[in-house]
Amino acid sequence: MRVMLTVVACFALLLPAATQAQDAPEFDVDMVTLRAAGSRGPQIDIYTRIPLSKLRFINSPNGFNATYEVSVDIMELDDEGRRSNVVQSPLWERSVTVPVYAQTTDNTKYDFSTHSIEIDPGLYVFEFQIQDNSSGEAFVQEKVFFVRAIAGQSAVSDLLVLADFDEGSNTMYPSVARRLSSSLDSLAFFYEMYLDDPREVTIQQEVKRISGSTLPSLRAPVSMEGAGGDDNIVYRESERRKVDGRRSQMISHLPLGELPVGVYQATFQLTDAAGQVLDQAQTTFEVQWAGLDEHLANLDDAISQLQYIAKSREIRRIRSASSTTDRWQRFVEFWQRRDPTPGTARNEKMEEYYYRVAYANRQYSSVTDGWRTDRGQVWVLYGEPDAVERHPYNFSVKPYEVWFYYRIGRRFIFVDDSGLGDYELLVPIWDETTRIR
Repeated sequence: MRVMLTVVACFALLLPAATQAQDAPEFDVDMVTLRAAGSRGPQIDIYTRIPLSKLRFINSPNGFNATYEVSVDIMELDDEGRRSNVVQSPLWERSVTVPVYAQTTDNTKYDFSTHSIEIDPGLYVFEFQIQDNSSGEAFVQEKVFFVRAIAGQSAVSDLLVLADFDEGSNTMYPSVARRLSSSLDSLAFFYEMYLDDPREVTIQQEVKRISGSTLPSLRAPVSMEGAGGDDNIVYRESERRKVDGRRSQMISHLPLGELPVGVYQATFQLTDAAGQVLDQAQTTFEVQWAGLDEHLANLDDAISQLQYIAKSREIRRIRSASSTTDRWQRFVEFWQRRDPTPGTARNEKMEEYYYRVAYANRQYSSVTDGWRTDRGQVWVLYGEPDAVERHPYNFSVKPYEVWFYYRIGRRFIFVDDSGLGDYELLVPIWDETTRIR
């Protein structure tokens, strides 16, 4: 494992930009629990990722160089969540060199670090600080982390989400932010298995969508229809394997097509030949939409699709520009004013809006573009419903659907009068607040 992760720090800048969109906070941290070498006690592998644009680079004969240090104060939490004294304070330094100045200001390029510590099982708060040695600027972040005891005769480590894995060089690239692109056709996880003796085991892998988008600009919680049930399981597979070694390093590739944006939970469960659960590990990750550039390729359509959130005069101003370049600039300015995280690579609000438009087109288009239909309009305005009741056709009642948005106290009823799937919004006389037109 150490060999593979050493290569990650050297080649981190080569990762695709689509998987590296950066939000607040200023840097990302991930941690996984493994079994320490030569003992049954736990070891924590800590990964950090910081944009190069956050560091100050100095011109040198070899290129442009920056140095920074990562320090962590680790405090144990009691049953009531109170902090005790600092139990460890690891510190490590990083140096990064890039060949051209443009990379030093590119917030889609990152430097990665990794550090390992041994620590007792328990619940801790980790206070991270990254300090740039040239500017003196410091960035801080806290994470609460549960260190699992993995001392049993059969155990599995935490799951590490991978952005990529090169089988030829046996090199893995951790997804420190645990944000993946919707364009990926498979998911990859690294983990370790620990067995006291060779045996045949079953590894059950499951991925479940646990919420819709949690972008910073749209923080309202989303309760999925049938959350916790099989409706939201996107992958489930069991694999029987004869494991010989006491410590086995595993890379699992889960073949999945394009996933809807949202937060997912992956669970790997280890069972014996009798079906008894030996151990399990879980992690969460977020899928972000990768289709924004393709969607904006037709600027005229993208401008028209603003009608649900833009004033008529705003759309007229964008369209009245004298050239395509000016029209694009005014379009960009419209979204820059609504960017919840200015100065970062992503505009989360624009991404969320056009993801909803694209989803509505995919789901509800017929002779009319999906975003222009009643269901499409509600989806674009309010996002994924908290729950949906679907009532197919029967002899006494026309087909209809009820969409519930508990987080905003709204519901919408759509009726298919024609029987051809053209659902139209019904506005009950007792609930005028559902009217959106």
